[in-house]
Amino acid sequence: MAGTGSANIFYVVSDALSSLRENKGTTVLTSFTLGFSLAIFSLFAFVITNLNAVVKSWGDRTQVIAYVKNDPGPSPEAMKERILRMEGVRSADFTSKEKALNELRLELKGHEGILEGVDSNPLPASFEIRVHDEYIEPARLESVVKGIEAEAWVEEVQYSKEWAEKLASFLRFVKLVAAGTGAFLAAATLFIISNTIRLAVYARKDEIEIMKLVGASDMYVKAPFVIEGVVQGVLGGLLAMGILATGRAAIMGQVPAYLRFALEMPYPVPVFMAVLAASGVVMGVAGSLISMNRFLKV
Repeated sequence: MAGTGSANIFYVVSDALSSLRENKGTTVLTSFTLGFSLAIFSLFAFVITNLNAVVKSWGDRTQVIAYVKNDPGPSPEAMKERILRMEGVRSADFTSKEKALNELRLELKGHEGILEGVDSNPLPASFEIRVHDEYIEPARLESVVKGIEAEAWVEEVQYSKEWAEKLASFLRFVKLVAAGTGAFLAAATLFIISNTIRLAVYARKDEIEIMKLVGASDMYVKAPFVIEGVVQGVLGGLLAMGILATGRAAIMGQVPAYLRFALEMPYPVPVFMAVLAASGVVMGVAGSLISMNRFLKV
C-alpha cells in the first residue's frame, strides 16, 4: 500500500511538472497575471499602511491638558499615577510652574520685556495627557476628560473637541476605503487568476475525462493542478517583487517629495518577500481549486 501511495504521489508530481513544461505559454501567462495582480495589491497595501501610520501620528495631537491648582495637595508623582490609572490614558507628562515659565521665556526670546514687572510666576503646573488610539473617538475622549475633571486637584481641562471629531471621521473614512478597495482587489485578482487557470484545465479536458472514466477521484484529478498552482504562485510572487521594485523606482522620481512617504516600504523586506510568495501560492492554489470545481461540476 505504501508503494502504491508513493507511486501515486510520484505520478501526480511528474504529471504537474510535465504539464507546466508542455503548457509554457499558459504557465507564463498565469504567472505574469498573478505577478501583476499581487504587485498592484501590494502597492495598495503600501499606500494604505503608510497613510494609516501618518493619520495615527496625527492622533498624538489629540492631547488633553489638565491644569493643576496652585496648592493641589498630592505630589506630582501621585497625580501622574492617578491619571495613568484612568481608562484610555496612554501617557501623562508633568510640566511644573517653573518649567512652563522657562518655556515661555524661550518662546519670547528677543521680547523678554513683556515679562518685566511680573513679580510671581503666573503660569500653572499642568499635565499633557495622551490617549490610546481607540479613545480618539469624541464620545470616548470626552469620558476620559470628565474623569480627569473629577479630580479635586484639577483646576481646568482643555482639549480640542473639534479636532477629535474631524480626526475620528477621517480615520473611519480611511478604514472604510481600505476595506472596500482591498476586498475588491482581492476578488478581482482571484477572478482573473481562476479564469486564466481555467484555460489550462479546458486544454486538458480529454485527459481529465479519461481519468474520471477509469475511476480517478476528484482529489486525484485536482492534485496536479494544485501543484501547478503552487509553482505558478511562487513564480508570480517573485515576478511581483521585480515589478514592484522596478515600478517603484520609476514612479518615485515623478511623485512630489511630500507624497513619497506613501510609497516607502512599511514592512521588513524579508517578511514582505515571504508574505508575497505565500500570497502567490495561496492565490494560485485557490484559483486552481475554483477552476477545477467549476469544471468537475459541469
